[in-house]
Amino acid sequence: MSTGRTHRQTFRPDQDFLTPPVSLTVSPSAPASGSAVTLTATLTNTAPVGLLGTVLYLAVNGTGRPSALGRLAPGRAATRTWRTRLADDAEGEVSFMAHALFDVGPGSSDCTRVSSSVLLPYRSLPGAFDNAGIASDDALTVADIDGSASSLSAQALAAAGLTPGAAVTYNGVTFTWPDTRPGNLDNVICSGQTVLLSGSGSRLAFLGTSTWGAGKGDGKVVYADGSEQAFSVDVPDWYGANASASVVLPYRHIATGRDDNPVSLYTFGVDLDSGKELRSLVLPNVSDGLQSGVATLHVFAMTVA
Repeated sequence: MSTGRTHRQTFRPDQDFLTPPVSLTVSPSAPASGSAVTLTATLTNTAPVGLLGTVLYLAVNGTGRPSALGRLAPGRAATRTWRTRLADDAEGEVSFMAHALFDVGPGSSDCTRVSSSVLLPYRSLPGAFDNAGIASDDALTVADIDGSASSLSAQALAAAGLTPGAAVTYNGVTFTWPDTRPGNLDNVICSGQTVLLSGSGSRLAFLGTSTWGAGKGDGKVVYADGSEQAFSVDVPDWYGANASASVVLPYRHIATGRDDNPVSLYTFGVDLDSGKELRSLVLPNVSDGLQSGVATLHVFAMTVA
């Protein structure tokens, strides 16, 4: 980086010191989509030499604004703020970053950065999809539902009426199966994510399954008037033809090929206060992502009935 500065540095090529730190705060700490946020970053020069040609970037989801700081003397700090607005359709994880670039001597550039993130409500269940659990029989490696390269068969699902975008009814409740191709994200791993809801009804129903044991966890429904309703789920493991299953498939995929043991999908849910308008759902917190050997609850579809 060319600094264009005439300051004489005492930096030596063999000199070693810790990279100067940069801090970052985001306000408010739990923003909503479409709202304004203020990023505040402070770069502190803890090095024994001045930082030359310093530029500090503040960014939201990789898009940001640079600020030229010039020379930052040893022991000095510089703070910059940036007020910006999140997109109206922002959802899921939003990342914030402060990134500083600088020179410490001729031909010797360095950088330092810090990041943080928040999880906004998802605008729909498909927006929250974070796992590909369905693979075609002739392309097994494109999906992994349990962390050990197992998956549901697209052909077995189709034979049961679960084709992309199909409307299927179980126990009097109609679901829309994910309109996705094998290998694409088609379900959400329940980890306490918030999904926006609207309308009202007597029951919130889910269609899904659990891997590596029963999927047990607590969630809640939030109504438009601010009241909340907690609920718990206990969904059986997918392996085998379970008597309580809504769908039983005759086989599944595993890492080595086809496994001719049946697997099960289930419907489950929570009874609602039918006189109240819905605002959002907090999915049951069953696991922290996909891990082999850890019980994980997958939801493919949900509906308010």
